[in-house]
Amino acid sequence: MGFSVPLALYHFFGPIHTRGQSPRRSSSKKNVRPPGTLIWLHAPDNEDYGVISELISQLSDHDPDLWFLLTTNDNIDSLLPDQCFHGLLPADTQAEMTKFLDHWKPNILIWAAGKLCPSLTHLAHARDIPLLLMDTGGAIEAARGWRLFPGLNRRTLRKFNVILSGDEATSLALIAEGARSENVRTVGVLEQGINPPPCIEAEWDTLTHLMSARPIWLAAEIDFNELGSVLAAHNQSMLRSHKLLLILAPANVEEGDRFASVLRESDFRFSQRSLGEEPSLEDQVYLADTEDEIGLWYRLSPVTFMGQTLAGPTDSGPNPFDAATLGSVVVHGPNIAAHRVAYQRMERAGASRLVAHMGELAHAVETFLAPDRAAIMAQAAWQITSAGAEVMESTINTLIQEINRQGGSR
Repeated sequence: MGFSVPLALYHFFGPIHTRGQSPRRSSSKKNVRPPGTLIWLHAPDNEDYGVISELISQLSDHDPDLWFLLTTNDNIDSLLPDQCFHGLLPADTQAEMTKFLDHWKPNILIWAAGKLCPSLTHLAHARDIPLLLMDTGGAIEAARGWRLFPGLNRRTLRKFNVILSGDEATSLALIAEGARSENVRTVGVLEQGINPPPCIEAEWDTLTHLMSARPIWLAAEIDFNELGSVLAAHNQSMLRSHKLLLILAPANVEEGDRFASVLRESDFRFSQRSLGEEPSLEDQVYLADTEDEIGLWYRLSPVTFMGQTLAGPTDSGPNPFDAATLGSVVVHGPNIAAHRVAYQRMERAGASRLVAHMGELAHAVETFLAPDRAAIMAQAAWQITSAGAEVMESTINTLIQEINRQGGSR
């Protein structure tokens, strides 16, 4: 099976390193291992479940006799695809992982990005189970994990037969950390197809005509506690562009009147959509306090500040891919936990701009109202959000090759 000092240190100190974490027990062991080919997929983040489910469905279409085991770090509420079992990932100890592998005897193990499990990887490799790492947006974490155990990450990454990386920077980081360069392929991030929020075409035509002569930016789904910063940035930006219009979309449309009160107190000229008002040439702000129209505002605005990234709850907020898919440049604050992977991908591709305070927000708005600057970032964002279908096809083809290879060798 082989032995290494880094792995031995991990086995000894790993339980100390993870002390205080809740123990995980996999209910999947209660199920009987089905006959035939079993593919084990692990999704570290719950947000990966959708793309993993789509992957399973497409593999099932290719071969209806395949069985699947899906493990996650937390419980999931979604329905499982056909011929798929679910369980929590066991603790990464030799004893727990040996029991798990003895029970399930997977033919292939597919790891969906995130931090690696050295014990599992070592044991699976020793059993000649092909190991595939696919990038759902967080594969860069695989290159940064287990720094407390020098050499462990290198030995772990070298066990993977195939690594499908999301971008060139991630590929280089994985290779630098120890992955075999011949096993790393830059194919793009695996993700579900992005369906941008809709809008009513007639409304878009009307507002495009009313706003066509004006530069526009959008503050999307902002928390009330961000309002002061957004309005201060707008005031500063209007010094350079006096015709600038801010479309202000509250996260909670029921707070529209509260937002309106602040606008009056601050002497902004504005119209309020919930009252049926349309923006006039004199308006400085258009208060978009209506439900289900965010797709309309993204389409109208070349620049969008993503709300709830400067203040407000850390577990909610608009998805930056929605704005990017509709051609709006994404500007955001540091609070990105709700869509961490999406923001990290956009940052690596140069498709978004991070701002820390009002002054930076005003500067970003002014910068990206210039069409040439906005076009560069919008193109980078479009490449990220439109590549999903090609990446899915490439991933499926790679997996089918491995499945066929296993079928011929067993």
